[in-house]
Amino acid sequence: MKSKCFAYHPLLLIAFLFASAIGQQKEVVGYFPSWNWEHKNALMTYDKIPFKKVTIIDYAFWHPLLDGTIAGINPRGDSLILIGGGDKPSLVDLAHENKVKVMLSIGGWGDSENFPAVASTQELRTTFAHACLDAVRKFDFDGIDIDWEYPGYAEHNGTPADRTNSTALFRTLRDSLGAYGSQVHKKLFLSAALAATAEHLSGYEVEKLIPILDMFNVMTYDYNGSWSPRSGHNSPLYASSEADSVSNIEATFKLFTEGFHVPASQINLGVPFYGHAFAQCTMVGGEYHGVDTTLFPGGDADYYSIVQYSGMYRHWDDKAKVPYLVVPSTKTFVSYDDEESITYKAHYVVDHHARGVIIWEITADYLTDGRTPLLDALYTTFSSQ
Repeated sequence: MKSKCFAYHPLLLIAFLFASAIGQQKEVVGYFPSWNWEHKNALMTYDKIPFKKVTIIDYAFWHPLLDGTIAGINPRGDSLILIGGGDKPSLVDLAHENKVKVMLSIGGWGDSENFPAVASTQELRTTFAHACLDAVRKFDFDGIDIDWEYPGYAEHNGTPADRTNSTALFRTLRDSLGAYGSQVHKKLFLSAALAATAEHLSGYEVEKLIPILDMFNVMTYDYNGSWSPRSGHNSPLYASSEADSVSNIEATFKLFTEGFHVPASQINLGVPFYGHAFAQCTMVGGEYHGVDTTLFPGGDADYYSIVQYSGMYRHWDDKAKVPYLVVPSTKTFVSYDDEESITYKAHYVVDHHARGVIIWEITADYLTDGRTPLLDALYTTFSSQ
């Protein structure tokens, strides 16, 4: 373990200015939350997205209603972002001008409880697919991303029937997108945000989704958090101890490719632009007392917030290939990602021939001076291949 006082960490492997002129060769999917444009004094609005550094924007979130239709969770944001106003083009128009796709992401942790009902009958599945097509037509989306967390999860109204019903829902949506895409001579994409562990994947027929989904957006983060018995890394690349032998990106990648036989070319691995803050804790695998809401209200710390604070000491777990912070004055442990760990993850994607990465979420590393250090680490690594 290495330790030093935390400060802005420069790219370690290659300077951004020397990135290849041919552009990045991997998928970079950035989730843009419909509500986040208002945060940080509207520091990063959708028109400030560094479009040349991403390939897809997933607009999050809309959610399913019990009658099979869909609705946005932030109507004001939808109006401003998806329609635009005055001389300001919409998000989709700006993205398309930069040859970037925009997909509508439906669901999310807080809005998955209606999926079981919607997926339970062919009538509701068809209504849902038609509602998705209506949104595609209205806003010129390039496809749909489903973030159902998770089929079979009882706390979100899940039942064992979700396992086959979720496959049927995806197949219905795939058929509808394919039929409409043929009419308009445009490839429409279908992806799903999937859990990183076998436990939370048990409600999916994963192998049956291979011919249905274009992309498996695997959420390789939140391996540890406020729900964990002890503190731990949010998104370790490798296991640093026997205790986290299945809770790391490599284990998840092997689960998908070797366990479920998903082609690496369909897999986007998750890279978080945020971390978790554990209160009354100063070590990996230590006891803690809830989340730290003094330094980071809510307990989650995006990269923008982390770099605002002094008095943090950066440590490096060379086995897991991720950093963590310790704040002695408040006894706070922060698991997060920085440029060094993001670069390691980008190289893992390249070396293992994965399709690319997903980012939750794209605004979180946008600093007051306009820099995007974590996104730059991805772009630089992918452009150099």
